[in-house]
Amino acid sequence: MRGRIIDTIFERMSVDEDLFFLTADMGINLVERIEKAYPDRFVNVGIAEQNLISVSAGLANLGYRPFAYTISNFATARCLEQIRNDVALHEYPITILGTSTGYDNAPLGPTHHIVDDWGLISAIPGVDIYCPSSMTYAANLVNHVLSVGRPAYVRIPKGGSDAAGTTNHLVKVAGRSGGTLLATYGSPAQACLDAVRREPELSVLIFNRLRPLEDEDLIRAISPHDRVVVVEDHFADSGLYGALCRLVVRHRLNVRVESVAPRGYTLEVGTNPEYFARRFGFDVDALVDRWLEA
Repeated sequence: MRGRIIDTIFERMSVDEDLFFLTADMGINLVERIEKAYPDRFVNVGIAEQNLISVSAGLANLGYRPFAYTISNFATARCLEQIRNDVALHEYPITILGTSTGYDNAPLGPTHHIVDDWGLISAIPGVDIYCPSSMTYAANLVNHVLSVGRPAYVRIPKGGSDAAGTTNHLVKVAGRSGGTLLATYGSPAQACLDAVRREPELSVLIFNRLRPLEDEDLIRAISPHDRVVVVEDHFADSGLYGALCRLVVRHRLNVRVESVAPRGYTLEVGTNPEYFARRFGFDVDALVDRWLEA
């Protein structure tokens, strides 16, 4: 999905002379073509993520539409003040591209586990948040954020398939009406789809956009179900679970909301993302077992 997004940026730069690409020493063997083709609209700020955001803000002030690219946790936690003061306060149309989500970088340890990123950004008003779950959505995302013209944060999972591929922000794969609904996004979406194929009475609701959420669309998707299990590779309270709990309270919906998510920081270093999916229960076997036990 990362490659598909950068492909689209590269294509758009040939016709949109206001697009500017910045990286914090990331994207080796992926972004060099942008530097070669558009040297006047490409900057590698080095391992200096706070500069990445502030330089992007300066370029936006000059009329450019910057795309700022680095690892998700460094783009958010390290740059929170810059995102607040330099981007959101001025409503600059900057798109922050964060590569890797959840435990994509499992072997690199807890400093590279990305389980709190969009929760941090969601505390700042005015920044849209996306997490593509299919190649089709990823391919269309650049055109979408450019058409909207608002500050945006995109958390990009590694890998990607086109299961449930669509350009829609919200995708529902329906099973039995009234049964359990798995609500998810990003990397765990594949495990949820696999669970539905194994147990057709399950349904899945995939979020490609995490903010803003449209209440009417969510109520229509959730209302046929008495149980929603939110599956995410992010802390629950500041993630989708928290957002759906607020929706249920706000509209007094008669639905039980449960969470499958990391329960805190861990010093464990897993050999791969699957280790943590099993550890926290968002692999396909655990999801099916949870449904059977309900």
